[in-house]
Amino acid sequence: MDQYILVLFIVIGAFYFILLRPVLQQQKRHRSDISSLQVGDEVLTSGGFYAIVREINTQEDRETEIVLEAAPGLLLRGTAAAVGSVTRRVPSVDAGGPASTTSS
Repeated sequence: MDQYILVLFIVIGAFYFILLRPVLQQQKRHRSDISSLQVGDEVLTSGGFYAIVREINTQEDRETEIVLEAAPGLLLRGTAAAVGSVTRRVPSVDAGGPASTTSS
């Protein structure tokens, strides 16, 4: 009987380290990327579009809304959950380099 309990704990531990832990780490990294999103960052949306963040609107009663520029003059409005990953970050002013701002 003790052997079955030991095997059960080993299987549960393996399940956690092989399947659950990597997913939790990926979700944590995604939340961190979204929370540090800045205007000018290039992102890859969950729909497969590369776009540049042009505006971030945060309101208490709604989800964070972002405006993305997929092509010159083509603005897309969506939620921050639509961002799959950040592909390129804008140099931060705090990092010593000038922040690049482009306006058309």
